[in-house]
Amino acid sequence: MENLQLFLLCVLALHQCLAMPLGSQCMDESFCTSSLQDYYSQLVSLPHRINERSVAAWSYVENIDLNRVPQIIHEANCHTSHSCQGLDSLSSLETVPISLRVPVLKKNPGCYPTASYSLEYESVNIACICAVSRRS
Repeated sequence: MENLQLFLLCVLALHQCLAMPLGSQCMDESFCTSSLQDYYSQLVSLPHRINERSVAAWSYVENIDLNRVPQIIHEANCHTSHSCQGLDSLSSLETVPISLRVPVLKKNPGCYPTASYSLEYESVNIACICAVSRRS
């Protein structure tokens, strides 16, 4: 029994992918690349120029990671963090980013040679809103 346990520990040490949680299992890039691209296209298909017309305006910046699929994620960057343009109010308003945890594939050298990616989640800012300040 001890020999079997020792053998299994060695196998896990040599093949780290087997020891990962289910969400981080190694997989081939083609397994879900098209699904991820569809998911991200839905995130950025907002009404025309809503980011510029919003009271809490934002612009999109490219978040680039060459070891991730997709390599480029467009992320909302709030124009200001302490005011909401065009609103005069007795209560203090501030611009707050809204984020989602989104699935990505990350290159995982520990998975070589069977697969080269693992499924992970990243927090991505998708928009900005006006909210009452926490200090009010």
